[in-house]
Amino acid sequence: MIRILKIASAFLLLACPSIALKAQTQSTDESWELVKKQAVAEKKLIFVDLYFTGCMPCAKMDKEVFPDPKVTEILSSDFVTFKSDIMKEEIGKKLCMKYGVTGFPTFLLINSDGKVIDIAAGFQPVDQFTALLQNAKDGAKKGNFKKYSTKIDVKDYPEFYEQAFMAGKRSVPFEVLDGYLKSKSILDEVPFVIVTGLRVGNQYDDLFLKNANQLYNDYGKSSVANHVFGILMKKKKEFEKTNDLASFKKLIDQYKTLYTPEEWTRFEGFLLKDFGVVKASNSTYTLQK
Repeated sequence: MIRILKIASAFLLLACPSIALKAQTQSTDESWELVKKQAVAEKKLIFVDLYFTGCMPCAKMDKEVFPDPKVTEILSSDFVTFKSDIMKEEIGKKLCMKYGVTGFPTFLLINSDGKVIDIAAGFQPVDQFTALLQNAKDGAKKGNFKKYSTKIDVKDYPEFYEQAFMAGKRSVPFEVLDGYLKSKSILDEVPFVIVTGLRVGNQYDDLFLKNANQLYNDYGKSSVANHVFGILMKKKKEFEKTNDLASFKKLIDQYKTLYTPEEWTRFEGFLLKDFGVVKASNSTYTLQK
């Protein structure tokens, strides 16, 4: 699910929220600060759309979801909206760095103080999207916020991570990652976004799975559920070596609660599909012995 955001347009919608996410004005650090000030003045939440040109789910959101009257009503009434392209706009890159964003579109739902209510990724049909917005409103009223700090400062991150997002230098040697992470707690924000944002594996897979539920509560579903799924896909290969389907099912069932029933049906299908089947050189499939 690694993707990188849509066209040159990131805009704070001041006078015309009914055409939210359509305006084409360059987004900057200054415009982001103005959005936060507007949210304070109007007592609204902030909705951020991170996207890129050529992203099909992003384009589908623009065409089918954002123009829907139910969506424009809730966005205009309760949110200040902000759109950014991380390929072209530094603030978009900083937001992706801050939250370890790798899949697009990604939606950030934040209060005017910068506290994260929720993060969601991928195409969302109208009903699902309006439910996301309503749940964010309800969560903010209850004071249910994630563990992320409220500031964005590149100085808070090791250089390799900052360069990965701000300069696109994502090929970081594992020894560099390990050298930083082995003295840190994965439960802390910066190590967490490094692991999920750079897809760090090896011994960190088991550590992540062990702490998945806590991380889910602290940082939200989007990054955690996606990373867990990626780990389980790798684990599948280990269990296929011994053709131990029963043990693999037992393992993956531990993480069922991280997903909706619909998501789990889809993900479990991917995880169990062709278990124990290897592709032979003649392009036919055979079961592992």
